[in-house]
Amino acid sequence: MTYGAKWVLAIFMALSACFAALGIGLRERSAIANPSPTFDPLVISYYLNALRGELPFWLARDPAMASKLLAVASSQMGRGYLPGGTTPAGFDCSGFTSWAYGKAGQSLPRTSGEQFLAGRPVAAESLRPGDLVFFGRGGKVGHVGIYLSQGRFIHSSQNSGQVGVDDLSGSYWSRTFAGGRRVLEQEGRAQ
Repeated sequence: MTYGAKWVLAIFMALSACFAALGIGLRERSAIANPSPTFDPLVISYYLNALRGELPFWLARDPAMASKLLAVASSQMGRGYLPGGTTPAGFDCSGFTSWAYGKAGQSLPRTSGEQFLAGRPVAAESLRPGDLVFFGRGGKVGHVGIYLSQGRFIHSSQNSGQVGVDDLSGSYWSRTFAGGRRVLEQEGRAQ
């Protein structure tokens, strides 16, 4: 990647974060229930790394699928939770993951239980951005999200009532973590 291309990428990523933080897309502003989002140090570190010529590893690994998936999923931050929902009008957990993967060009089964059988298993310490993360109790999967990086995942949460980001090390999530699955394709095969 040329020096100029690195700067263009870094500027684009920084502008995207600014627009997201400012709440461009004023649909949620009519009912200000939560304070404005703040800049995430993790996201800022990605931009600084891009300025130094270090691409986030998911871009280097699979730029066409993983980066598109994470951008699509992140674009739905704050969308409302809707039982059985599969569109931006409202998502349940597996409706959100299947919708995001579909927009990135990868189909997924509809339910979290079916998604848990897709792709191949991945241990928690081997998760990559774009992998699915599952939660449940008693051997039964009941919730799914998309892994971002550094222990964080995005999901549509019934508890918070919206699409948001949580940490796998959180009390509830660490107790109920059921496993990860890698389903993104690269050059026509599962990674």
